[in-house]
Amino acid sequence: MKKINRHSTVAMILLFVMVALAYTSCKKDNEGAAGNPVITKVRVISKTDTIKDVDHRINLDSNLVYDETRVVSFDSTVVAGRLNNQYAIIGENLLTTLSVSFNGVKVNFNPALLTDHSIIISIPNDVPYGAGQSNQLVVTTKFGMATFAFPILQPPPTITTFSPVAAGAGEIVTLTGTIFEGVTEVKFDAVAAEIVGTPTKTQIQVRVPAGIVQAYIFVTTPGGTSRSVGSFGFKAVLYDDQFSAGWGSYFGYNSTRNYTNTVNVKRGTYAIQTIYTDAYGALQIGYNGTTIDATKLTAIKISIYGGAGTAGQAVQLVINGNYGKAVRLELSEGKYTDYTIPLSDLGSPSDITEFVLQSLGVPVPTTIYVDDIGFI
Repeated sequence: MKKINRHSTVAMILLFVMVALAYTSCKKDNEGAAGNPVITKVRVISKTDTIKDVDHRINLDSNLVYDETRVVSFDSTVVAGRLNNQYAIIGENLLTTLSVSFNGVKVNFNPALLTDHSIIISIPNDVPYGAGQSNQLVVTTKFGMATFAFPILQPPPTITTFSPVAAGAGEIVTLTGTIFEGVTEVKFDAVAAEIVGTPTKTQIQVRVPAGIVQAYIFVTTPGGTSRSVGSFGFKAVLYDDQFSAGWGSYFGYNSTRNYTNTVNVKRGTYAIQTIYTDAYGALQIGYNGTTIDATKLTAIKISIYGGAGTAGQAVQLVINGNYGKAVRLELSEGKYTDYTIPLSDLGSPSDITEFVLQSLGVPVPTTIYVDDIGFI
């Protein structure tokens, strides 16, 4: 009978216990501490210093920004978040995170980037903001749930369009866009405008202030102030309800024109009705006043309504008889289209002496309506 070595058996048992303990310890480390999660702060995870367009990496466990040559101290903690921004949630017992939500909406996070002390998240567009929200960041882990006060800031407003593109003092202009909630002010350059009625999230109506000829429109909300892409009005007017002084020395060829037409008016009382009686007829307007200095202007603005049968048809805009620099304008049947054409596309004239809107082979007769012609 073989004799069993008791010392070997004891050694084997001890080895088994040590391996089991090590496995348990590793498993615990991989899962993180088994306590309830705690959120201590939220941080941005990149910072741009005075070196343009350079993002510096951040050690999430310290207040340091690292680049290749130096260490810069700064406080990256934030007390509120913005949509479409990335943040790090800092705390304890976070490695087993199951979900993260802001104002009740769950957001994505990358489990591969989880540590027991940090979670990297991005706040998407569908997270609600503003009055009536809980302003709560909630982290749920395998072992519990943590809440943290963290409001989501309202984004700046966006102005997509305004109509009409020109109007007189006291007339109503409708601004269309997004994130107009809580609008506090609308300005035409530095001049405040009266807000008419009750604004919505996507529309504001304002009354044009006195003395405004041409200006950018600014909208201010709790999310900030934004400027319209295009400018309202004109620096120099050619035609609104009538020709401005100096315009009208001649009027066109191979066309019939009515300058006090009241049909299909875009703004005010009148619009120019032009009936082309030739495939290449024109609305031609000369300037017989003092020369308009075009060096102070950047573009021409014009609104054209396409009459019956104009779908797929076009006219060309010509300044000062420079047909080599004509700009083609596609017509929209049954509605106005607003055009803004840079003067650089029209030959960069140093002064303005003539305006021509010539047919490009349209069927005869074809009718268009023209309103709000001017320069910015």
